[in-house]
Amino acid sequence: MIRAAILGGTGYGGMELLRLLVGHPGVEVTALTSRSEEGPVADRHPHLAGFTRLSFTKETEDVRLRLAQENDVVFFAKPHGVSASELPGLLAAAPELRIIDLSGDFRLPDPSQYPAWYAYEHPHPELLATAEYGLAECGQRDAVRGARLVANPGCHASATILALWPLARLGMIQGRVSVVSVTGSSGSGARPKQGTHHPERFSNFKAYRPLHHQHLPEVIHALGGDTRVDFVPHSAPFSRGIHVTAFVPVGDASDDDVRQAYAGVYADEPFVRMHGVPPDLRACLGTNCVDLCVTPGDRMACVTLAIDNLGKGMAGSAVQNLNLMFGLDETAGLDRPGAGL
Repeated sequence: MIRAAILGGTGYGGMELLRLLVGHPGVEVTALTSRSEEGPVADRHPHLAGFTRLSFTKETEDVRLRLAQENDVVFFAKPHGVSASELPGLLAAAPELRIIDLSGDFRLPDPSQYPAWYAYEHPHPELLATAEYGLAECGQRDAVRGARLVANPGCHASATILALWPLARLGMIQGRVSVVSVTGSSGSGARPKQGTHHPERFSNFKAYRPLHHQHLPEVIHALGGDTRVDFVPHSAPFSRGIHVTAFVPVGDASDDDVRQAYAGVYADEPFVRMHGVPPDLRACLGTNCVDLCVTPGDRMACVTLAIDNLGKGMAGSAVQNLNLMFGLDETAGLDRPGAGL
């Protein structure tokens, strides 16, 4: 069994990671850490009652180092800016350890981008080149297999890259792309903030950070750097899920060429489900699935895509990356249907 520890167990990322891993046939979760919580994990996450006997491990620097030395893989499920400082010491203390970071701290290879997009100077820019971006379906599978440090993609970024990847890979994008992405409240984290907690989101819908969301540079980098993307995220009154609508100029490409681009690139992907009509968001909730429809038009393709922001947009991708890193079946622990309602 692969021994895994999750650093940061009170947020939605750590919670969802544990939910997926308690049913994983090849993984034993040895610890779920917290700076604030004590006692049984199921007291904080009651939906896991009966599935785990773990109690929260009080996190200190010494505890992190011990967990790094006792486990095969450590997941960082902490806010942006934390793993950039804490993670390097674990890599140095445990030469065989592998790390999957769910924050944005290692997603951008250029350290000069962090002040602009994440509002801090990266404390360890020398490690950025060693991190592999972990979106398997978009050309990263082999790199993830050999990585010690994987930067798990952002949720909006995952959805947007997956929507555009086939056309970008085949050089079929002929101009600026416009993307509208709609996300649920869990994407804002477990701690209520003005504008993100329930009274502010209930029966409300709004755009935020138009053209300046922090996931935009990782989208552009993943697509090769030449694709121009205008990205506007929206806040919606549901808890889980992301729905993307992308308008992609394709020039003189035929309708069949556009459809075949997606059918060919995603034909063997275990988590991508192609649809003839735009997907319902709820069909993918609780899963690692990507539900996608491409509709060709007049020199334009409209791509609609749905993922669970806590699944394929976060913890699901992290487990998929773990499977690749340790030579397991890529679908282990993830091959399950959604709830449907």
